[in-house]
Amino acid sequence: MTESERSGLWLLAIERKSAPGFIGYCGLTVGAATEAEPEIAFELFRAHQGQGFATEAAIAVLDAARATGRSRLWATVRVWNAASFNVLAKLGFLDSGRRTIDPVHGDTTWMSCNL
Repeated sequence: MTESERSGLWLLAIERKSAPGFIGYCGLTVGAATEAEPEIAFELFRAHQGQGFATEAAIAVLDAARATGRSRLWATVRVWNAASFNVLAKLGFLDSGRRTIDPVHGDTTWMSCNL
C-alpha cells in the first residue's frame, strides 16, 4: 500500500462507464487545509458538467474519507461557481463563514462537512 493509499489523499480520474476516457478528476488534497481534515477537490470538462458525474464521484470520495477515520472535510469554492456549490450542498457541505478575498479571480468560500 502506498503512502497516498494509507492517507487517503489522492486525485482520481473520472470516467464514464459507457464511454471510457478522462472527463475530470475528484479526490482529497491537503490544499489549504490539513492532512487530518483535507479538502475535497473535483473538476470536470465543461461538456460533462451538469450530468451528475461530480456528485457521483464526490459521494465515493466521502465514503473513502469516512473509511480513513476522518471526521470532517473542507472544500474551497470561488463565489461565482454555482455548480460546485450545488454539488457540495447535495453532499452536506455547509458554509463555514470563512472567506479568502481575491479581487482578481473571485473570493473563495470555505465549506465544511462533518462525516
